[in-house]
Amino acid sequence: MVLGGGGSPSPETEILLQICFAGAVLFWIWWASGDGFDGSGIPRPLVIAGAVILAIPLLQLVPLPPAIWQALPGREPELQALRLVGEQDSWRALSVSPHLTLAALLAMIPAVGAFWAASTLTQPDRRFLLVVIWIVALAGAALGVVQMAGGPDAFRLYEKTHLGWLTAFHANRNAAADVLLIGMLALSGWFAGIGAGPQSARQRVILFAAGQFILLAAVVMTGSRAGIALLLLTLPLHWLLLRPKGLDLKGKFLAAGAIAVALAMVILPIALSGNTRLSQVASRFDASSDARFPLWQDSWDAVTAFWPAGSGIGTFMQAFAPYESIEHLDQFFPNRAHNDYLEFLLEGGVMAPVLLAIAVVMLFQVLRRIVAAGASQQPVELVGVGILAIIALHSIVDYPLRNMAIACLAGVAAGLLPIGSPERTTSAGKGREGET
Repeated sequence: MVLGGGGSPSPETEILLQICFAGAVLFWIWWASGDGFDGSGIPRPLVIAGAVILAIPLLQLVPLPPAIWQALPGREPELQALRLVGEQDSWRALSVSPHLTLAALLAMIPAVGAFWAASTLTQPDRRFLLVVIWIVALAGAALGVVQMAGGPDAFRLYEKTHLGWLTAFHANRNAAADVLLIGMLALSGWFAGIGAGPQSARQRVILFAAGQFILLAAVVMTGSRAGIALLLLTLPLHWLLLRPKGLDLKGKFLAAGAIAVALAMVILPIALSGNTRLSQVASRFDASSDARFPLWQDSWDAVTAFWPAGSGIGTFMQAFAPYESIEHLDQFFPNRAHNDYLEFLLEGGVMAPVLLAIAVVMLFQVLRRIVAAGASQQPVELVGVGILAIIALHSIVDYPLRNMAIACLAGVAAGLLPIGSPERTTSAGKGREGET
C-alpha cells in the first residue's frame, strides 16, 4: 500500500516492491515450513483462480511460429515492418510487446500471492488485517494533509501529476480515493467485528467516528469524481456492517441520507462557490467535455482490430496508437483506456469476458453464502465483497487494478471471501482464539 502507488510511469518503486515481495515469500516459506504449514490451507478454487490469472500473460509470451502469429488479427503493421528488415519469418509471441507483458506479469505476482496468503488466515488474523489496512489508509490521509498544506509540489512521492490535490502514497488521485474508501470500509468491518467491550465502548465509538471523518474529508480533497460518488454507493455496505453495533439507521433515514448526498452533489458548485478548494472539487463534476468518451470510441476500434486474440496484457499504448482518431489528437497521449473492462478486452481478447463472467458467478455465490449466514455474522467477508465492489465500479471510468497497491488489496479482498469449504475459516479461527 505504500510502495505500490506509482503505476507503470514509476517503475523504480514497482521493482522495489517486487523485490520486497520476493524476499517476503522466501521468509514466509521458511517460517511456514517450520510451523508445519504445507500450503494445503489454500482452497483449491483459489489456487486454480490465481494460476489462471498468471497463465494468461504467460501464454501470451510463448513464441509462435510465423504461420500462426502472422494470421493473428491486428499484426499487419508489425509484419510489414519486419519485412523491411527480413525478419518476417521469425517466431513471435502473441503479445505485440513481450517486454511489457512480462512487466505486467511481474506486477501481478504480488497480487496473486496476497490473494493466496490472505485465504490462509484465521478469523482473528483477518480482523487484524482490516486494522492494518485502515492504519495505512489513515497514514496516507495524514500525508495528504501535509501535501495540501505545503503547496502543489510539496511531499509528492511521484511525478508531478494532479498537483494541488491529495494523492497520499499515489501518483494518481483516483487511486488515492480508492484506498481511502477501502480504509473506511475496513474500519467499519473492524468495528463491526470487535466484541462487546463494556468499558471501552464509548472510546471505540469515538475512535471509529474520528477515523471515518478523517478519511471522508481526505476522499473529498482528492478531487476524484468517482471516489466522491462511491462514497454514496458504499453507504449500504457501511449500514449492513454497523447495523448490529447499535448504529442502525432505519431504511427511510438511510434513503433520506442518500438523497441528501445526491442533492448536495447537484448544488455543490453554487453552495461552495465562496471556497476556492471546495469549489474546484465541485466544478470537476461537469463531465460534458470529458475526454474519456472519444478515448473509449477509439479503444473499441482497437478491440475489434485485435479480436479475438488480444494484444497482450500491458500493451495498451502500443495496440491503441494506430487507432487513435486524428480529430482527438492533442499534446497528451493516453496511457490507459480509462475503462479497465475495455482495456482488458483489448489486451486479453476472448479470455477477458470468459474470466469476467466466471468472477461474477463466483461473487454471486459468495454473496448468497454471506446473506444466508447473516451479513452481521461475517463482517470481514462483507468487507472483502465491498473492496471488490469499489474497485469494480471505479474500473468503469478508470484503471485501479493497474495500480499495484490496489491490485494487492483486491487480492487480499478475494482471499477473505468464503470460497471453498465454508467450515474451514470458522474452525481455524476458533482454534487460534482458543490458543490465544
